[in-house]
Amino acid sequence: MRWIIEKANEIRKKYGLDDLYFVAEKLGARVVEHPLGRIIKEAYFKDLRVIVIDPSLHPYKKRHLIAHGLAHHLFHRNRKVNYFLDQGRCFLKNLDVIQQEREAEVFAAYLLIPEDKLNILLKEEWIKESLDPIPELAEEFQVSEHFMKKRLGFEKMLR
Repeated sequence: MRWIIEKANEIRKKYGLDDLYFVAEKLGARVVEHPLGRIIKEAYFKDLRVIVIDPSLHPYKKRHLIAHGLAHHLFHRNRKVNYFLDQGRCFLKNLDVIQQEREAEVFAAYLLIPEDKLNILLKEEWIKESLDPIPELAEEFQVSEHFMKKRLGFEKMLR
């Protein structure tokens, strides 16, 4: 997964994170906001190179899902996996989908929450003394608290 993290670092350094819609365009994708229903909040249409996100989402969740969709655009658009498979029908394809989702989440996490900045913050005294630094860290990186916890889990897993 190190290559995914390196790609996230490369893109962040080249384009920044101020405008993920701009980053997507530079990478050959387009982000469109359109209601997707109650369950699905993001979808990537590889033939159109379009990431669709639900407009009703919190801005931090939108950032997460755009970054997630960018990973599918960069790494998975040439794969022939159907994301809407019945779970019982094709075990090996389902494993491929699970792997692709993991890759997309790692990419999004390291794009939005870079290692170097996170490591500096984790060494600061206020973090060490805080009973729960997650809300402040999430705000610092403009991600949800849930996604911040997930990112910290990746940090431990990939060490």
